[in-house]
Amino acid sequence: MTSSLLRELSAKVQRIEYCGMFVDLVRTSRGTVRVGSMPDVTKFVTEHGFREEIVVVPGWEVSQAGDNRTGEEFVLWQAQIRGGILKEYVGLKHNVEQLHRNLERIFPYFFDDKNLSVERKDWLGKWFHLNVAGPVYRNGELEICFEDGDIVISDAGEVLYRRNDFWPAESPDTAIENLLKTIPRDRKTRSHLEVLPVGCGNGVYGTTANTIVRFGEYVIWIDPCGYPAHTLARHGVHWDDVTHFLFTHNHEDHVQGFTACLQRARKYNRKLKLLLAENVFRVLADLYYPLFPDLEEYVEIVPLQPGVPLQLGPIQIDSRWNHHILPYGTIGLKISAGGRCFGYSGDTKYDEQINEVLDRAELEAEWFSSCDLVFHEIEFDNPDSVHTHWKQVESLQEKISGRVLGYHCFFLANSPFPWRRRGVGMFWMGTAK
Repeated sequence: MTSSLLRELSAKVQRIEYCGMFVDLVRTSRGTVRVGSMPDVTKFVTEHGFREEIVVVPGWEVSQAGDNRTGEEFVLWQAQIRGGILKEYVGLKHNVEQLHRNLERIFPYFFDDKNLSVERKDWLGKWFHLNVAGPVYRNGELEICFEDGDIVISDAGEVLYRRNDFWPAESPDTAIENLLKTIPRDRKTRSHLEVLPVGCGNGVYGTTANTIVRFGEYVIWIDPCGYPAHTLARHGVHWDDVTHFLFTHNHEDHVQGFTACLQRARKYNRKLKLLLAENVFRVLADLYYPLFPDLEEYVEIVPLQPGVPLQLGPIQIDSRWNHHILPYGTIGLKISAGGRCFGYSGDTKYDEQINEVLDRAELEAEWFSSCDLVFHEIEFDNPDSVHTHWKQVESLQEKISGRVLGYHCFFLANSPFPWRRRGVGMFWMGTAK
């Protein structure tokens, strides 16, 4: 992830911009008001030293850069993990209730005290305070008015912000189309399995974990991250070269790029080929139906059934149900082609003592025994995290012959465990990129 840009729009309004998306921050007597969201918004707000007390929820909008609702899940996770303030979410009734309902499907789930089963927590009410503006929200001398498609913020009678007045003249789609013209298409047919880590981070640090896997004419993007055109372009990959989009589960840091990818498919009237479990698709379709009521016209589902191998041309994909904090399930992967095998843990809590209790063979280290290379999520600091502590990954490495590299965490230059490096490709025919 590269740094976002902070621009001053007026004495009391600043804008954070990144790859065609933006949020506006307005300084008021009741604290900072943030208008809208975008993928990784909590990283960008922190980067520029803001802490917003009020979040304005506009109508849901989407472009090929992304949508203006994605981002809030990790705002709440940050509050839950690090502590923070309850935020006032303000908007018209259908907008704030829709956002609340979507967060309710994902955010409140966590492990029980023994990390054995998933349970629902009462977190959303603690960190998300829903305020319906009808059409005006008042907080002391602060007024936020939703009227005639505009959002107007006033303080002590002074108008500080009119959203329509600050709206960019150029659509992000125009900039994206111009960017894509500069990226050469790659139509090579590969005879070896190729793996390119595009991002190694998570919802709190860096570019969220996502990986490109290529073989033959297939280009599979695992967990597309936010800002697809720009992020792939940094690694010399043209967005339209991706043939299949694979989603391991529904946490925000694994579906950030979904709406942008779907919007491009809709714009060009083509189908997005999705590789995912039925449970994962059902939740995706439900969450994004208000934004894409025509969603099923623009997707072609290739279902992953954990425990049942999927043959995708010359590629075999094996999947399993992981041990993670969503009731809808999360999956791990083995992708085999050309006599080689790549393993991808997906989000999971690998712990040998927990595995003894769960007694599920697919969660054992041996599930990856056929892999030449495994990317395994890793947690350095907290053995009790919902993710896999590095000492457990170290133990897994001792049990299998393939190389294991950690990902899905902040970068440590002197990591105690071998680390997957973003942007470094691995080619199976004895060469490296």
